[in-house]
Amino acid sequence: MSNKIKLILIVIVGLILVAVGVFASVMLIQRLQSSQESSVVEEMTVKTTVVVLTRDLYLGDTIGSGDVKLTSVPVEIAPRNAITSLEEAVGKIIKTDLIQGEMVLSHNLADPTNNNYDLSFVLSDDHVLMAFPADDLMSRESMVQRGDIVDIFATFTEQVKTVGETASTTGEDTEPETRTFTVDTMQNVSVTALVLEVIKGEESGLLEGDTGQGTRPASTIEAYLLALDPQDALILKHLKDTDAIFDIVLRAPTSTVQFYLTPVTEEYIIEFYGLEILP
Repeated sequence: MSNKIKLILIVIVGLILVAVGVFASVMLIQRLQSSQESSVVEEMTVKTTVVVLTRDLYLGDTIGSGDVKLTSVPVEIAPRNAITSLEEAVGKIIKTDLIQGEMVLSHNLADPTNNNYDLSFVLSDDHVLMAFPADDLMSRESMVQRGDIVDIFATFTEQVKTVGETASTTGEDTEPETRTFTVDTMQNVSVTALVLEVIKGEESGLLEGDTGQGTRPASTIEAYLLALDPQDALILKHLKDTDAIFDIVLRAPTSTVQFYLTPVTEEYIIEFYGLEILP
């Protein structure tokens, strides 16, 4: 190989090496500039500290110290009602299902009172919250708990006018007669919360939603809080005010069946059991 060809090859290799060096220098400068810009943007981003969940929690759960942690997020993505300290969240009851990593918001928390430990509730715009007495046998035995699906039975007396044989001939109504009816007043009602009376000086086991730390004072269920359609609430109020006798029956937790029941009267019982043919 002649010296001229060798010289040409050396020049070509040198040019390639120079090009590679220039390319590497440009890439390094761009990377440094990008890093500097990111640092500037990060410095300009205002951040705030919020409380987030470390595990999934569900409606009615009580937040423990290990269920939450503090994290820093840009202030623009933090809602104005975000909880910013662990003390504001620990010990509170959540009013909706929350997932791991979700920010804890103040409107999703309820603070149980020191007197009756009543639980939180969620109420839609088209419902009213009604306190319903817990004086039937199921309630006295503490069989009904928050979140249960129940039907409400009632027995009451009403004055009704009956058109008999005499009325059909004379055209005059007979005197009102007092009749007893047993009906299914409400179906598929969810028990939103419980109103409890604490019995001081006595202790019981854990109540629903407890974290397992210690015991709570013994308590009895005084009333249920029911989220109802306003018209349904009026019906229950009328029956309560007219001294109806109520009984609560439990449904299966997944039940959505609409039962079509016949009101029970004296005539119904006589016909059902065939009492009219007794000797």
